[in-house]
Amino acid sequence: MRFLLAALVAVVLCTLVPVVRPPAATAQGEPPAQLDVTKITPSVVAGDSPGEVTISGRLTNTSDQVISGIQARVQRGNPTTTEPATQRAMRGDTPTVTGPAFSTVADRLAPGQQVSFDLHIPLTGANSLQISQPGSYPLLVNFNGTPGSGSRARIAEARFLLPVVATPGSAPVRPGQPVPTSMVVPIIDYPRMEREAIPGMPTVLIDDQLSASLAPGGRLYELVEAVTERAGPGSPLGSSLCFAVDPDLLLTVEAMRKGYLVRQPNGSLAEGIGGGAAELWLNKLKEATSGRCVLALPYADADLVALGRAGLPDVIRNALYGAEYVHQILDVEPRRALWPIEGALDEPAAGQLGDVETVLLEPQSLGIPAGSLSPVRVRGHDLTAVPIDPLLTSALDPLHDTPQKVTALSPPQNGSLSAENALAALVFRATQGFVANATSVLVPPRRWNMRADDLRSLLDGMQKLADAGYLRPTALPGQDPATLPEADLTYPVAAGSDEIPQPVIDELAAQNFAVGDLYRSSREEPSSTVEKGQVTTPLANGLLHGVSSAWRGNPGGARYWVSKAANAIDEVLSKVRVEEFPGQVTRSSADSPIPVTVVNDLPIAVGVMFHIPRVPGVEMQLDFGGLAFIPANGRRQFPLQTNAQRAGTFTIDVSLTTEGGTPLGTTKRMQVESTNYGELIPWLTGVAAVLLVLMSGRRIVKRALARRQRTRQSEQPVAEAGAVNAAAVETPESAHTPTTEGDRDGELRS
Repeated sequence: MRFLLAALVAVVLCTLVPVVRPPAATAQGEPPAQLDVTKITPSVVAGDSPGEVTISGRLTNTSDQVISGIQARVQRGNPTTTEPATQRAMRGDTPTVTGPAFSTVADRLAPGQQVSFDLHIPLTGANSLQISQPGSYPLLVNFNGTPGSGSRARIAEARFLLPVVATPGSAPVRPGQPVPTSMVVPIIDYPRMEREAIPGMPTVLIDDQLSASLAPGGRLYELVEAVTERAGPGSPLGSSLCFAVDPDLLLTVEAMRKGYLVRQPNGSLAEGIGGGAAELWLNKLKEATSGRCVLALPYADADLVALGRAGLPDVIRNALYGAEYVHQILDVEPRRALWPIEGALDEPAAGQLGDVETVLLEPQSLGIPAGSLSPVRVRGHDLTAVPIDPLLTSALDPLHDTPQKVTALSPPQNGSLSAENALAALVFRATQGFVANATSVLVPPRRWNMRADDLRSLLDGMQKLADAGYLRPTALPGQDPATLPEADLTYPVAAGSDEIPQPVIDELAAQNFAVGDLYRSSREEPSSTVEKGQVTTPLANGLLHGVSSAWRGNPGGARYWVSKAANAIDEVLSKVRVEEFPGQVTRSSADSPIPVTVVNDLPIAVGVMFHIPRVPGVEMQLDFGGLAFIPANGRRQFPLQTNAQRAGTFTIDVSLTTEGGTPLGTTKRMQVESTNYGELIPWLTGVAAVLLVLMSGRRIVKRALARRQRTRQSEQPVAEAGAVNAAAVETPESAHTPTTEGDRDGELRS
């Protein structure tokens, strides 16, 4: 038994403690060093560029052995000429054709030690890249060294595409026509609000990590800062950008700005520290989005397809209402456009999009010819589908074809390589890969992890390509669907396998009904400025955290957030309750009422229904029947009429629900003592009367028998008196000796 208990504890600990990876050198097939490329100069090679490419970065020994004799070189492959070849090159699956000499980077690198480097490689001449014409060139940054006492080998590498529009000193060769290009800028994070603010109840966040992301140097701050600097409002490049904003993030930041609480590891609450960062970032975002294209994501980037499959149109409407939050907070009018999770929709969801006019979809989610990027009309719906350029998406999102494609921060590192790949993909699209009558829509990963310097490099490169005639900044397409060819929706099987699980959706639906039931069972006080929606809408919003894109393929995360929302709903519902009754209720008569007090700590009036189970021997009735409204932040007492059929102590359970049956508060149990005998009293009175009659009759009978005996005894001495006196004369002594029963009785009476 002890062994089984120890094994069970070990299993539980293994599920709770994060698994720590061993050093990279001990993992089979992993390199012993990590290479981070931080900067590539120039990002686009043009006629005015220097005659060399400089690659800067850091090399870290991630093994448990000393690495000695560290050297590096930069090699290139042939320029790509087809879209599949460009895709392979971005994945690092391209051979090299040049082999310049190695240069020394460091003599030795101890475990955990890091060294910075700057590699300079000429574009032409000896030991160079040997580039003589425009194109998109695959490059390999190759580091060699000797780990421990082993043999010399490649210890780290980085691969990317280098865009070249002209060799240094020559005029650029302009393509036939520039590529119309738009770019989406995603402003998305992870759900953070455990409970959105409700009048009288402050905002609670599960942690304070968002404050770091909003502060200078943080991911979200750097993203907005770089876009504002390099593609501000009114600039030609700025007109091609469209911000995809999560309303949940905006509401969270707005709440932080006003003051919030943070849940601590021990369950307590503490003041948040990110108010200043939240206000700074929100002002910067307002500046960046002013007068520009903004589209609102569903609230918390909710999985509309999963909600549509579950038949929850009202929840979909709640999610799409997030556009109103974007309008209120940023003071912009969002476009009626949608960028669904994984760029995919199915039929049930497509029919629930309200006034959405345009959807951004991956080409594999539409029944269109391979390579087509032209807008189409979604068959059976008044929707324009704009295909996302898959080549540009793969360039910016290294995780696009992995299970983490919408959940993880991407790129996880080396954002400079993603920027280079995107610029090279644009060069290819403008030359060998041009698609007529189409706009290349560049869509980064949802949770874009691009450093500010890398994003500046990307935007600077795009501007350079625009100046060279390779691309034309274009607003996000929008077209009357009536003029477009039709195409069918094709929901990818892989996307369906990552949806939020049905049991989680079922729990969400049940909780959503409870929220709606509270709304329907409440009313606003004429003297109060609080509206019903200020109480119920935050609860409905919280449920959407459980179907966020952040939990695709992660059922545990989805369940966690639905449970968090359920806890918040329970907390609000518990504000309407039967007041705890101290002690015991003593009743002295059959019609004595029991006072029941209902308390409402919510800022809206709530209608309640009483539920009191029957108690054997007790009849109960409330004078108030039907729905009883409890005033906002008030209380109301109700007399519970009872008629006890017995004396003693009995228990009464009182509970409350909304009109639709949603429980409010908890069941209160009252101990009631009754001194009233009820129907027992007439029965006892009857028994007592019978006993009294029997006892009285018994006394009468005894008296009659006694009287009769006395009469018989009094007649016997008179008849025998003469004989007694004669005997006494003859024998005087015998008078003192009784000899018969009659004599004995006479003596006793003398």
